[in-house]
Amino acid sequence: MGDQSAHHLYVIYYGWLISNESGDPGPAAAAIAAAGPAAMIGFYYTFEPKYINFSAQVCSLFEGAQIKMFTYIDTDYGQRPLSMVIAEADQYLAQGIAGIFFDRVYNFLDDCHTAYYQSLYTHVHNHGKSVIVNTGVAQSGEAIMDVTDVLMVEHDWRELCQINPWFVNYPSSRFMGNSSNEPGTERYFNYQLNLTMAVRDTREAWSQGIGWHYSTEHYTALPAWFLAYAHRVKRRAQ
Repeated sequence: MGDQSAHHLYVIYYGWLISNESGDPGPAAAAIAAAGPAAMIGFYYTFEPKYINFSAQVCSLFEGAQIKMFTYIDTDYGQRPLSMVIAEADQYLAQGIAGIFFDRVYNFLDDCHTAYYQSLYTHVHNHGKSVIVNTGVAQSGEAIMDVTDVLMVEHDWRELCQINPWFVNYPSSRFMGNSSNEPGTERYFNYQLNLTMAVRDTREAWSQGIGWHYSTEHYTALPAWFLAYAHRVKRRAQ
């Protein structure tokens, strides 16, 4: 499987990490901490009612488990006002997070949004934090690698190395993908994710040079087989 030191399990979870408005960790946070992924992507705030999802207690729990926390921000493919995105990022960068996960990112097949994403990348790095950008598609211009530390392509990870000649110029730690049963994934997977398939997908992604991978059923819930899956893939990565 190549360089095993580059095999990283992460978790993308958009549900509640807290159990109450005081910020005590809930069952999902406890399970993620027990699984011990290298990183976790989530929302800083819960949906209504709006509470701090990355509470001090949750952050302490994840820090104790050595899990790096990345906070979600939507960029609407470069259409959301830059000042608004930076203002939102500043709320989170002052907290104990590892960096920002910018979602719905332009694919850089031309340079019309280069300055926009360069500004975000520089702003986050000036705070000593890291950047993950998510295009959700395999094909991107190589210039995108200049504005991110990790490129996320979601379910399109099998195509990433096949259609981008520049892929071989970068270590696997620069690429991230995931497998899930979210609606619309039929174009990528002709199977349902279960424990066996989840483990298989993560190992396959690692073998193809996708250093960061996570398998799940849905982003808003941890699958019943979550801990067994994490244990199996982490054991293989060691």
